[in-house]
Amino acid sequence: MTRRMHFRIWISFMVVLVISVIVSGMVVNLVFSKPSFAENAHVVADYFVADLAKMEPPARQERLDAFAKAFGLDMGLYDSQRALIAGAGTPPPLPRDLADHKPFSHDGHTALFNTTTGYHVTINHRPQFSHASRIVFWLSSFVGLLFLGSYFISRRLTRRLERLQRAVAGWDFAQPVDPVPIEGKDEVARLAESFNSAARRITALLGQQRNLLASASHELRTPLARIRLASQMMAESQAPQKREETLAAIHDDINELDGLVNDILLAARLDANPLEHGELELVDLGQLAAEAAGAFGYPAEGSAQIRGHRKMLRRLIGNLVENAAKHAPGAPVRVEVSQREGSVFIRVSDGGPGLSAEERERVFDPFFRGGASSGAEGYGLGLSIVKKIAQRHGGDARCLQREGGGLLFEVELPAA
Repeated sequence: MTRRMHFRIWISFMVVLVISVIVSGMVVNLVFSKPSFAENAHVVADYFVADLAKMEPPARQERLDAFAKAFGLDMGLYDSQRALIAGAGTPPPLPRDLADHKPFSHDGHTALFNTTTGYHVTINHRPQFSHASRIVFWLSSFVGLLFLGSYFISRRLTRRLERLQRAVAGWDFAQPVDPVPIEGKDEVARLAESFNSAARRITALLGQQRNLLASASHELRTPLARIRLASQMMAESQAPQKREETLAAIHDDINELDGLVNDILLAARLDANPLEHGELELVDLGQLAAEAAGAFGYPAEGSAQIRGHRKMLRRLIGNLVENAAKHAPGAPVRVEVSQREGSVFIRVSDGGPGLSAEERERVFDPFFRGGASSGAEGYGLGLSIVKKIAQRHGGDARCLQREGGGLLFEVELPAA
């Protein structure tokens, strides 16, 4: 299950906050371990009510001194006439109007206990540190623990981002790219997955461009060499018929170059630019299949509609039919359009010599020609363009072995 990073930071902060409060409270209790004023007043009052009233003055004073020393108190014991009958340290005086005071009351560090027997006990706590000092110490320890804990947590969370940044900065697409390690299941992990996916796409695109440039340069040399040779022969020839034949050959080579350049530009555009929404329209694939198949005298069956680029889809079907006509001359060719479970299928099958399993895997690579393609026209970009157009429409293209021999090219596209 994916754990969101902001939730982890919030939980971590809450944990640090709770631990800081608990630990700082324990530290304060260890440093300031004296009982509270109210606790002292209750203990002293209960003791005095039970025992001191029955004691003789010397024993009463001795007991009072023992308690004052044990609890760090200034104490005073007054009778009902407001007379001080025993004291320890600096006995706090009684307030002027005792009628306004409850049986127990306190003001700051001074507490007053009025017993039911008419005695009054005043207590003044002598703290080791002032109240302000306690607050400052508690806040300092709390803030210190909170700062250290939060820094450790945030550093631990951002360390993965730093490792990700260093790994991405070290990428060199001229060499095989090592994937970024994926740690955890939060946004940082998904960011690393996105970087790896982008690196794979960039590497594949650069590889395709390098192969395209290398293959294109090779393919362009052949018609250029023929044009150069033909122009030399035409310059040397004086026979009008020979010059016309040579000129016609030059025109054919120029047309071949023009078609090759157009296909290279289309392949590059399909790699670089996705289809814009404004270019899409409702296209009847059955009609396009009938037009493409009819141009070669083949039958076409079925009909289906998708939202797509009409010109590119016409090129897709035309390339498939033209490929079957070139590589399976004289063999039966069938063109079929069907729809099933939200997908549209375009199938072009032929009864030609077919390809091996390894060749079928590479048949959509630019400028690839199988062993059975020797002598056939073309330069190996038609099927590559078919696959690119299918992918730009959210689909894919496959090359399968046809039952009974030959090949079956199948394109799957999302239905309208």
